[in-house]
Amino acid sequence: MLQRLLTLAAVVECLAGVAFALVPGGMVLLLLGLEPGVAAIAIARVAGVALIALGIPCWGARQNAGGAARSATTAITFYNAVVGLLLTGFAVTGLAHGIFIWIAAIFHLILGLAFAAALLLGDPHAKTGPS
Repeated sequence: MLQRLLTLAAVVECLAGVAFALVPGGMVLLLLGLEPGVAAIAIARVAGVALIALGIPCWGARQNAGGAARSATTAITFYNAVVGLLLTGFAVTGLAHGIFIWIAAIFHLILGLAFAAALLLGDPHAKTGPS
């Protein structure tokens, strides 16, 4: 039962996330019945990335705790890297003018790189299965 629920959650979250990331205005219109402004479109794209990031550990956790742990790390890596790129893009194109946009963008990019390094180098002390 849990495996089916995790599979369903992974598929639904990832599909919704892709839709919000690629067609944020349409998704906001479909979901809320409102024409989104520039800020809502930016937030919808970030939310789309977050939804995909939620789907990733659901998919990995379907099999075992080791996969769940690695998937969770992969999810947070993906989230930080892509949100960092999105925020950078919003700032560069003038879509965002907030005083913290560059701080947030750089913060997410650095975290994304740090998590990617952790994934690539691995943790020799991490448990990947039952004891």
